[in-house]
Amino acid sequence: MYLYKMAIVLFLTNVVWSSPVIAKDWSVQAKQDSHQDRVSVIFEGNSPNKLACDTTLRELPDGSWVMVMLGGGDKEPLPENQVFISRSRNQGRTWTPMKPVHLGVKGRALVPSELMVGQGVVTLVVSTHNGKFQEWKSWFSQSKNLCKSFGPLKPLPGVLKDRTFVRNHIVTKDGRILMPFQHYVETAKITNPRNGVIISNDGGKTWSVHGWIRISKKDKFQLWAENNIVELEDGTISMLIRGEKGFLYRADSKDGGLTWPEYAKITNIPNPNSKMTMYSLGGNRVALLLNSSSKNRRPLSLWISFDGMKTWPYQRVLVKKTFDSTGGGNLAYPDGFIDKNREYLNFAYDDNRHRAVFYGAKLPAISNK
Repeated sequence: MYLYKMAIVLFLTNVVWSSPVIAKDWSVQAKQDSHQDRVSVIFEGNSPNKLACDTTLRELPDGSWVMVMLGGGDKEPLPENQVFISRSRNQGRTWTPMKPVHLGVKGRALVPSELMVGQGVVTLVVSTHNGKFQEWKSWFSQSKNLCKSFGPLKPLPGVLKDRTFVRNHIVTKDGRILMPFQHYVETAKITNPRNGVIISNDGGKTWSVHGWIRISKKDKFQLWAENNIVELEDGTISMLIRGEKGFLYRADSKDGGLTWPEYAKITNIPNPNSKMTMYSLGGNRVALLLNSSSKNRRPLSLWISFDGMKTWPYQRVLVKKTFDSTGGGNLAYPDGFIDKNREYLNFAYDDNRHRAVFYGAKLPAISNK
């Protein structure tokens, strides 16, 4: 059921956004925003196909929404794991039943890691493996009919065709497409991660690989990096990387993603070794969805920086506990998009690995100056 935490609103919301101002007390603003959030359940899993993971929400060119996720079986990794899709034509109020995405792959587990929406073409980035993350390959697959069907798999560029996840893309101010990657050097085990970006200057036809960022000097180091990037006002590309010491790591490229430091540096942003996602709000304003704890994958929070990620004065807890009767378990893998009017950050997340939930987080009124 689609819930509005405040029932008045479109009119008042439009009034607020027609005269945007910077709030002086962000805690007060955050409380006001929380009353206009929106929530609905997309998928409720049951054995033997309980799994809900890697939830990814996108808006298509026709205005409809799709949510793709990792499902099939009760957990991951398993050979039964596949990519599933659900649709909404009323901005998340209701959703179609989950259906498998057919990619012509048999006898392999499938894992989605990005859904890039372009003009007339939607690109799914997907990995295949044997059910134990061995024989891991990574691919592009394109749809030209609003995700009704997808074309043949094409490998990621160079060494990234093996043991690699590609995450949320951005389009820079000069029109290039950048996608962050996490790649694993070791062939026998998922260890020794490297982070960087792939860059396309021709709308995704060809790609070049940039960066080979490490977190640790140890070659046997293990980390599910799940990095994300954002472009700041001066053209810097900033990358955050999932951390294993209770905090996120950060690396910056001062030349638009072409070169990167050898090592990322730890930040003071809490992270319980869980995926986070970033979203540009223009200029140096950045929204961050994260588990704002160093120990647990809850709560799920929205932070906003106005100074290029130096400080995060707007901090709002969106979800405190799971839908399960005890409220325990994890809230994880938030991934979505900013609406065209910058009024809402719409995303999906997995609720304790067996429920996919839509959340529309009301954004504060922010000056465009």
